[in-house]
Amino acid sequence: MAKKRQQIAIPLPGVRKDKAGSWEHATGRVWFLEKDLFGRPGLDRLYAAETVDDVRRLLLEHRYPQKDTVDGMVMDESCRLYELLEEVTPDDGYHQVLLLPNDAHNLKTSLKATYLADPPAEDAFKSWLLRPSLIPADTLWWAVVRSEKEKGLPAWGQAIVSRAKEAYLAAYDAASIDRSVDRDIHALIAKIAAGFEDTWLAGYFDRVRDLTNLGTLLRVRARAMEYPVYADSLLPNGIIRRETWLSFFDAPVEAIREGLEKTPYQPLSGQLIAYGEGGASTFSLDGDRLLFGYLEAGSRTLSGPPRVIAYIMARECEFKNVRIVMAALTDGLSREAVGPLRRDF
Repeated sequence: MAKKRQQIAIPLPGVRKDKAGSWEHATGRVWFLEKDLFGRPGLDRLYAAETVDDVRRLLLEHRYPQKDTVDGMVMDESCRLYELLEEVTPDDGYHQVLLLPNDAHNLKTSLKATYLADPPAEDAFKSWLLRPSLIPADTLWWAVVRSEKEKGLPAWGQAIVSRAKEAYLAAYDAASIDRSVDRDIHALIAKIAAGFEDTWLAGYFDRVRDLTNLGTLLRVRARAMEYPVYADSLLPNGIIRRETWLSFFDAPVEAIREGLEKTPYQPLSGQLIAYGEGGASTFSLDGDRLLFGYLEAGSRTLSGPPRVIAYIMARECEFKNVRIVMAALTDGLSREAVGPLRRDF
C-alpha cells in the first residue's frame, strides 16, 4: 500500500513589498511595446514562412534579440519579457505566478535526472530546462541532481522536491513526480494570485487548472484509467471544485455535460465524445482559444494589471506559434497540416 503523502507546508516564494511605481506607468510602458507584437498580419507571415531565415527576419522586424538561432531569439526575448514584468509591476507576485509553470517543468526534469541509471552531464541537463525561471539552473544542478544541500533550494522548492521524492518512492513511477509537482505548483499559484487586488489574473489561472482537469478527465475516460490515478492527477480548485471533478469520473456523459453547462467550458463538452476519436489536439487548440479569449478582454482594459499581463501573454502566444512553425519546418510538415495548430491572440 502506498504511503500517505507527507504533509509538508509549502512556503510562498519571496515577494517584495516595497516596490516603487504604478500600474499607470506599467501600462504606459506596455502601450509603447504593443506595436512590436505580431498581430494577425505577423502570424499570417509566420505560417507562410518557407525557411528558417524567413522566421528569423520576421522576429527581427518585431524587435526580438538577434541571436544565431530562432530558439535563442525566442529564449532571450522571453527572459527580457519577464525582466520587464518584474521591473514595472508595482505589486510583486505577478512574475512569480507566470514563471512558476516553468519551474514546475524544471523541478520535474531535475528530479527525474536523479533517478536515471546514466545521469546527464551538467551542460546536457541545463539544456533540458526552461528559461526564464525563479530557480536558477545552477541551483537545480547542485541541490537536486547532485544533492549537495549547501547549494540549497529556496524553501518552497525544497518542500516541493521532498513531497515529490516521497511520491516517487511510494510507487517507483516517474509519473508520480509529475503529479506531485504539478499539484504543488498550482497550489502556490492559486495562493499567490488570491492575494492580488485585481482578481482577473486569478480567474485566468482558475481556467488553466479547470482545463487541465478537464483534459485529465477526458484522457482517463478514453483510456479506462483507474480512479486513484485520476484523483491523484487533479489540480486544486478552479471555478469547478475538486469534489465535482471527482464525481465526474464514472458519471454518464449527460451528467457531465450538465455539470459544465453553466461554466466557461460548456463549448468544450462535445469533447466528451470526440476526444476518444482522436480529438486530443482539437481539445488543446480549443482550450487555448478559450484562454486567449479571456486574456483578450484584458487587452481592452485601458490601464491596470489586465492590460500589462495580456501583453505578456500575447508575446507568449507568439513563442508558441514560432515553435509550432519551426517544428514543421524541421520535420517537413505540409502547410495544411500545420495551419490548424495556429494559435491566434
